[in-house]
Amino acid sequence: MPSPEPIIQLVDICKSYQMGDLTQHVLQGVSLSIYPGEYVCIMGPSGCGKSTLLNVLGCLDQPTTGDYFLGGQNVAHLNDDDLSAARNRNLGFIFQSYNLIQQLSVIENIAVPMYYGGAKDVDMIETGTRLATQVGLEHRLYHKPTELSGGQQQRVAIARALSNNPLVILADEATGNLDSKSGQEILGLFDDLNQQGKTLVFVTHDERMVERCTRIIRLRDGLVERDEEGAKAGRLKKKAA
Repeated sequence: MPSPEPIIQLVDICKSYQMGDLTQHVLQGVSLSIYPGEYVCIMGPSGCGKSTLLNVLGCLDQPTTGDYFLGGQNVAHLNDDDLSAARNRNLGFIFQSYNLIQQLSVIENIAVPMYYGGAKDVDMIETGTRLATQVGLEHRLYHKPTELSGGQQQRVAIARALSNNPLVILADEATGNLDSKSGQEILGLFDDLNQQGKTLVFVTHDERMVERCTRIIRLRDGLVERDEEGAKAGRLKKKAA
């Protein structure tokens, strides 16, 4: 069988910021590829460039130089409108602080990416209900975020990330604001999603993720220091042997 094409391919990505007379070089030539079904954790010390890399991967910021192929399209230097369209079509986001819209219900929050994609109301209701049920919130469809626990709010965020059936789900410290029990439940949900074939890319400080992911990319000083198998990849190999 032919090898799968990468969903994400970064080629010599550099990102610099001008701070007065100084230029801060945050990413200094990052090249990597991410393939369908991978569960990737991007790790490293504070200031290594993790958040900047996530912003580039998420089409929230553009590289200073280099190329970024997302689903085969070079999105590195698109205009704002085209970049927004590529982001909404290809990517689902899960943030540490949930980023839910407080005035909207669970089902409405889940459907936000579909709304911006021009989906019909009936499709948004159907998909929102299905995804809420998938993450265990079928009894909370019309509750507002303030009526939910932190773990429940993160479940809404996960369902929202799935609503446009994205190529990749990106997460930023997705368990950082949760207690231990809720954090374990959310990690279990991510395991299930990856088992279903979803491609996950996480930025995290949480070393527990090493046991759960198929691949670990460790950054240091704006460069890929190590790119190695996660424990899950080893378990899958043993199972297949």
